[in-house]
Amino acid sequence: MEALNEIKGKEILSSNGRSMGEMIDITYDKEFKIDEIVVKMNKEVIDELAQSKPLLSSLKLGIDVEHVKAFTDNVVLKEPIEQLQHHFKDVSEKKFASSFLGMEISGSNGNDVGEVEDVLIDPESLGTLSLLVKIKKDILETLDLKKSLLSKTRLGISMRHVKSIGDKIMLDTSLEDMGKIIQEEPIKKL
Repeated sequence: MEALNEIKGKEILSSNGRSMGEMIDITYDKEFKIDEIVVKMNKEVIDELAQSKPLLSSLKLGIDVEHVKAFTDNVVLKEPIEQLQHHFKDVSEKKFASSFLGMEISGSNGNDVGEVEDVLIDPESLGTLSLLVKIKKDILETLDLKKSLLSKTRLGISMRHVKSIGDKIMLDTSLEDMGKIIQEEPIKKL
């Protein structure tokens, strides 16, 4: 798993090695699966892609994850720049993964669990997002967990356990059942 804050800024390369820009976020669909990577486009390629740059800001476009070939030190796309023109899209109406940062999380019974510290993605599957949650100290004690097991009180929670999102993120499980999530779906080490 990789944290969104650590992968922001990765260079986006076309299959012929042309730098398209840098990754600045990820969008997700209604099932919390990664939909697109959001690219802050390089000025040099904007004209080649027949896009117009906003007057006072950078051009930010999304490209479906199906066009991603490799996600390593850089993000490499499957096509050369000449074939990418119609694949980059406006993301102004999309849901950004970074919007979860800092949100509080509550269990289904209303107990506050912690706060979203980061968003986790699996660079191999580019599938469902997970949240890296800084767990409250009293919750650790309730779950009878030691800090060292959670890498300084942090826990990965799959978005599959999210019931709703409003001012807070509500989980589909109670605090008492949180231990089952930890045992059944341990997050891969960061």
